[in-house]
Amino acid sequence: MFVVDCGWPTEIYGDKQPVANSKIHTAKSSFANPRDALSSINWSRVDFILVSNYEQMTLLPYITEYTEFTGPIYATEPTKAYGKCVLEEGLWVTDSSLQRSSSYTGSASAASTSALAGDRPSEEGQATHTMPYTQQDIIAAMEKINDVRLNEIVAPVPFVQVYARSSGYCIGGANWTVAYKGHRTAFISTSAFSTCLHPQEWDGSVLSEAQAIVFCDAVDPAESEDSEINTVPQNVQISQRINQLCSTAISTLKQRSRVLLIGEPYGVTQDILQVIAENAMSMNLPLPQFIFISPVAEHTVQYGNIMGEWLCAAKQAMLYLPEYPFVDKDLRQKGHLHFVRSLSELAVRSIPQGIWFVIASPQDTATINHFIRQWQLDAKQCGGADMAAGTGVSKFSVLLHDDDVARAQSIVNRISATNEVTYVPVSQRLTHHAIEQCLAGATRAQHVLVPSHIYSRLPPSISNNLDFKLLEYSYLQATEIDLDTDRHLPLNIQKEMTQQLKRTGKQHAVVSGQLLLAAGEIRLESIDDSNTADSSSHDADAKAKSKADTQAAEAVRPSIRMAASLDSYDLSAWTPERLASELGDIGLNAAAVDDTADAGSNKKKLVRITIPSGSATIRMHGGWTVDCTSVNTQWVVLDSLRQVLKAG
Repeated sequence: MFVVDCGWPTEIYGDKQPVANSKIHTAKSSFANPRDALSSINWSRVDFILVSNYEQMTLLPYITEYTEFTGPIYATEPTKAYGKCVLEEGLWVTDSSLQRSSSYTGSASAASTSALAGDRPSEEGQATHTMPYTQQDIIAAMEKINDVRLNEIVAPVPFVQVYARSSGYCIGGANWTVAYKGHRTAFISTSAFSTCLHPQEWDGSVLSEAQAIVFCDAVDPAESEDSEINTVPQNVQISQRINQLCSTAISTLKQRSRVLLIGEPYGVTQDILQVIAENAMSMNLPLPQFIFISPVAEHTVQYGNIMGEWLCAAKQAMLYLPEYPFVDKDLRQKGHLHFVRSLSELAVRSIPQGIWFVIASPQDTATINHFIRQWQLDAKQCGGADMAAGTGVSKFSVLLHDDDVARAQSIVNRISATNEVTYVPVSQRLTHHAIEQCLAGATRAQHVLVPSHIYSRLPPSISNNLDFKLLEYSYLQATEIDLDTDRHLPLNIQKEMTQQLKRTGKQHAVVSGQLLLAAGEIRLESIDDSNTADSSSHDADAKAKSKADTQAAEAVRPSIRMAASLDSYDLSAWTPERLASELGDIGLNAAAVDDTADAGSNKKKLVRITIPSGSATIRMHGGWTVDCTSVNTQWVVLDSLRQVLKAG
């Protein structure tokens, strides 16, 4: 058993109850407290954890430090680096809010520890969501993460291989594929098809090579009803929205007015800052003083230039030129880029004269409120003489690009009563239209799972046009799925069934049952009582067999009679030569050779297949049969055979 991603909504956006963060999952959870959800899992039985990007690490320190989980954790190097910053910023914002809203005077770590008891009221009378871990827990959790590169294969447990493909969403963002005995399941986390931003591009091979696909994150259709999404390509749409924000900022800077950009100190904010700075320099405008108010911004902004191999092709090409991929190095050398950890530090810092361009996190409501109140006060106190002399500031602009609609709308509602806000959401994540398009590349998929709110928006005809089963699931709720295969059985059940077969002297048996989850353990409950009676008769027959017959039977290689399972295909048109050629086209080492077991003068042909895990022989005369040297070979060959027959 394994877990993919550990995200959870951590912000309170002005309501008494938590609002689900659409960047983590787009459906509201039935669990108000993350500890309730985590307690429903038997963590001692979880073998490993996969983390897709830095937004999906919110609960990781709690899992590693306060549960029975002891397995390995895998994430890319940028995910680990950015994730530590994201967790520390969230903890810092929470602790700062708690210290402002109560008379508590202890250390930040002690404040976070006391917060384990639950939420506390903020200074505005709202519930303040608290982190269930400390700074020391974050450091300990990061030390337990194993760094992996894209396309690097790791084996967390026997018979299981895991590797990551680029998701295109952020630096180091990944989609994971878990391979078990030749069968691949792909988990599509937060992903983006856009190529106009700085992260490495989306790798579509994650879909084409998987037999089962699980979409873990997508934009809620209720939040993306704009018709522009359906008609405008994503690259054009994102570029237009960034240019709209840039146009507002440049217009404000021309009037020597100040700008407040509300955005995380990473991701799309870096692209927006790049466009604004380049446009200001190309128009010979006075460069503003760019000021990041964040305890982690200095690290996250610098990571962009340090982790060049994780950037898009255009940014990677700049690594071989005498310039940096991002503009922050140039701005810092010119003295126009400043990193301030908090408002208290800003009060004692000496910032050069000039127009201020402030970047604040959407989580840091105290900083946002401070600048809006202060700048509004400055505008009221600004006299006509000051304006005429060019020393006064009468207005300012507030820019917001957050694609988390719930959080952004709360910020807009709070600010718009006293000041105009330019809100232009820059959304990269997959929409239900994008999912429909990318499913066309799922050439080997047999099962595709999508969240319920996306499933309801997909056209009913999609299942008829594509050769796989389309299923839905709900977040944090048990979902029953018929996979039509035994390869997904947990190892403990497979071992138990194998031991039962050995005791009865059988090699093959048809087992009908239902997988149930109880007390954190998966067990198989038989639903076919007739097998019990059959088993008794088979036991008597097995005991009557001689020892020599039993040994001879055990020496026979795995053989599968295929005639019954291929009734739906026209097999009469197939020849060994054609079958070998078709199998070779999809990557198998197949050849049509003479059947040495045929004693006749006119030897018949058979198809012989060789793969790293073993070999297989397909005989087409007298009924199709497939003889394999291993179970792993059997699954690979049968999957390929079904694919070829369907295409033919």
